[in-house]
Amino acid sequence: MTDDSATPTSGEEFDADSATATLTQDVPTLQAQVESLTGELEAARTDFLRARADFQNLKRRTEEEREGLKAYLIEETITKLLPILDNFERALIAASQTKDYEKLVMGVNAVYKQFGEAMVSEGVQVISGGPGTPFDPNLHDAILSTEESDQPENTIVEELQRGYMLGNKVLRPTLVKVATGG
Repeated sequence: MTDDSATPTSGEEFDADSATATLTQDVPTLQAQVESLTGELEAARTDFLRARADFQNLKRRTEEEREGLKAYLIEETITKLLPILDNFERALIAASQTKDYEKLVMGVNAVYKQFGEAMVSEGVQVISGGPGTPFDPNLHDAILSTEESDQPENTIVEELQRGYMLGNKVLRPTLVKVATGG
């Protein structure tokens, strides 16, 4: 950038006018470089601000879509459960009018079956936990144990509350009583 001929070597005198002339010639070049770099910096800053705004918009749209999907799924599930609620209401009305216990039990069993079918259609599965089933801590929650059982150790003696899965995810583990094998 500077002209080395303006710099004195041993035995030469420093020529201030020559050095000033050389530096004066470099100023426009340096100013052009500064302007070029300033332009590049502004372009990079603009690109950064645009990218940040695009990211924030994407984040907002994704959140809105997620909330919309969640609302849709809740609506769809409730819509499937409403006929079951209607049938419970019908069973209760019929039972109060007829005072017939057997018809009430039949109505409740029909609604129970309808509810089970709705759950299966959504992919919900009952976790097996009946007597004789091997205890699996991933699927079962042992809340009681007994040494007095004819079952082998770590085998379920009694199912206390059903558990359910959705796909491979445990929604609620089965509450069980387990043989400890005394």
